[in-house]
Amino acid sequence: YSGDKPIQFMLPNGLREILEYKEWLKIEEKSNKYPLHRVSEVVDNQLHEKLNFLLLNIHELSLEILQFLRIRSNFVLVIETNNDHGYAELRRLMYDLLETELTLPVVIKRVYQNLPNDKLQLYSATDIGGLLIDGLGDGAWLSISNQSTTDPLLDVKISNTTSFGVLQAARTRMSKTEYISCPSCGRTLFDLQKTTAMIRKRTDHLKGVKIGIMGCIVNGPGEMADADYGYVGSGKGKITLYKGQEVMKRAIPSESALDELIQLIKDDGAWVEAEQVMAGIED
Repeated sequence: YSGDKPIQFMLPNGLREILEYKEWLKIEEKSNKYPLHRVSEVVDNQLHEKLNFLLLNIHELSLEILQFLRIRSNFVLVIETNNDHGYAELRRLMYDLLETELTLPVVIKRVYQNLPNDKLQLYSATDIGGLLIDGLGDGAWLSISNQSTTDPLLDVKISNTTSFGVLQAARTRMSKTEYISCPSCGRTLFDLQKTTAMIRKRTDHLKGVKIGIMGCIVNGPGEMADADYGYVGSGKGKITLYKGQEVMKRAIPSESALDELIQLIKDDGAWVEAEQVMAGIED
């Protein structure tokens, strides 16, 4: 998000946009476009009858604003802080909102500048994911600026990828395949990194499916306890396939194990072709 450019988000019945309030006022067809209000003006603003967003800094949440929001159900709060270490501050706010019995959805906004990707993932996972995993907050909004790139679309892509990763890790929104892999040890019976990359290449379009990839039969089944499907080394050149904690096929030759895994997912009704997923995104 930048300036007066719209923010787009997808609901089951179509694409929606969030616009700065002054830009929203200018458009005629407002049914699928929602205003982003600022705290200094919201009390006097025209409101969308169904959905409004209120962006405020954590220190702008006053008694007057709380009273304004308490009698309304068509608002989403977007909370941000300028504190470089804002996790504790945001967590305190969440508990304050619970104590005031304000139950409106809350989106946590964080702004990061000039961070390499690994630090962006680490900081956002701490600041936002740490709250979401405890059930505090309903969404993530990352605003990033990276002077090492001249392509603003790359910043958007990185922001989206990181946001969905945080949401999935916190079990707030499952948007992609999840892989559970062991750290590898002397008992590992195949090249774990190579095999994981091979499985990902064929299955990474399966939204919300969890696949465990374990190097041996000793600790593997326990480590992948919450996986939907398991791919576990059970001997030299042999793989055992699981559905949950149930063994489905034993001692399959590793050369055909991935095809057998895909067939297992298909037989379970959880498979969808990658082309169908991409067609849905384009629509």
